[in-house]
Amino acid sequence: MRAPLALALALACLPAAPAAGQAPAPGTPSHPRELVLPPLRPYLPPVPTRTELEGGGVLLSIEDRELPLVDGVLLFRGGTAEVPAERAGLLELLAEALREGGSERTPGAQLDAWLDSHAATLEVRAERDALRFEFSCVEADLGRVLEYLGELIALPAYPEAAVEGSRNRLLTRIARRDEDPASLARHLLDRVVYGADAPRARRPQRAAVQAATRRALLEHHRRVLGPQRLLAGATGAVSALEMAARLEALLSGVGGVEPPPRPTPAAFRRPSRTRIHLYDRPGLPQAEIRLAGPGTRRLQRDYAPLYLWSYALGAGGTSNRLMVRLRTELGLVYQGSLFFAPGWGRAGRLLGSTSTRVESVPRVLEELGALLQAGLAPLEAQELEAVRGRVLNAEVFQVDRPEKVLARALDLELHGYPPDFWERRAERLRSLSAREVARAVGRYVDADRLVLVVVGPAAELRESLEALGEVVLLEPLAGAQDD
Repeated sequence: MRAPLALALALACLPAAPAAGQAPAPGTPSHPRELVLPPLRPYLPPVPTRTELEGGGVLLSIEDRELPLVDGVLLFRGGTAEVPAERAGLLELLAEALREGGSERTPGAQLDAWLDSHAATLEVRAERDALRFEFSCVEADLGRVLEYLGELIALPAYPEAAVEGSRNRLLTRIARRDEDPASLARHLLDRVVYGADAPRARRPQRAAVQAATRRALLEHHRRVLGPQRLLAGATGAVSALEMAARLEALLSGVGGVEPPPRPTPAAFRRPSRTRIHLYDRPGLPQAEIRLAGPGTRRLQRDYAPLYLWSYALGAGGTSNRLMVRLRTELGLVYQGSLFFAPGWGRAGRLLGSTSTRVESVPRVLEELGALLQAGLAPLEAQELEAVRGRVLNAEVFQVDRPEKVLARALDLELHGYPPDFWERRAERLRSLSAREVARAVGRYVDADRLVLVVVGPAAELRESLEALGEVVLLEPLAGAQDD
């Protein structure tokens, strides 16, 4: 039972307020502070049911009959990381053209009309680790929605008109993607840290998208969309038994495929000393700042202490050290973050991110360095307990709805993590000492060997940045016509 509901029930059980001039009824509190609320029942999130499907796929499901609705997702392992660099953009084009064109039985326009008339959705999206099919519908329409979804998988149409329309939209996005300085800064950081050819830094390329043919889309479709690669999830008014049977029927005519290749994690290219990589964007009133250092995977023992430290230094809300110093005390930034972003199958990284006025960039960089240096010392007991409480208390909001629980479980299954991973993490967070946290941080944080990326007007920034250290002027990215 949630606290607001408990309070409402407690208030409803109280006697009616006395009329003016009357004494309160016996036993009625004279002040709200005297209210005694019934204890809340412990909240136990639902546990997904795991079903192994014929053909090698896996289904995770949570049955919830509160509403006659079903939400589902089908993930086919592989994703954009599987596409060769010279064909970057192929999977994004495939996802859009598949959904736009529909199947050989049901053209895309007909599918759209049916979905709209039944308040249902069916989307296809390319992600780094999988091709995602996502749907939502009322319980009565589940069979029909899955029928349409099965047609997209087994009988894709990819009509030329849909391919061309999808290609033009993707090319437009490519041409405009660097207009947002924040997005540009994220991409530049990936290029500097991992190398321009690494999957992590790869983006759809104009030449590859222009060269992709309908035949190439069909070939890739048949190579990756098979039952052996399937990881499915469902929540709502459907049982695990029923959903498994429907999925097996849906994929019964789909041929086998090879398992996705094992990814080669890109190494973090740690410099021998901190360098500031400057990308010239004349005319920007605000500069974008990105900071990076090596990090860890979630399965490694240092993950929990680095996670806890992150919430002290620069993650979550406005009470962390970065926001107190740079926003509240100095007024240099509106938002910012500094935290360890962990990886699933590959190591994550220390990541700092903010924007500020061009003239304030040197001061912000100095303050970020000072925050990291101070962060090497053990956290004071009061700060450690405050951060620990904030992190652990926020956990309930990660599992307060079945779809959130399912999303977490799908992440674990997709990356080969144990199903009790989150519970183990919570136990470790409860037991960590300030000394353990400091030791873990000391293994990763070195303020003298950071990667810094600044996006802003070089003519105004370069001289002041050179006073802080070595400045590397980044080459302009290729234009949209060549990129």
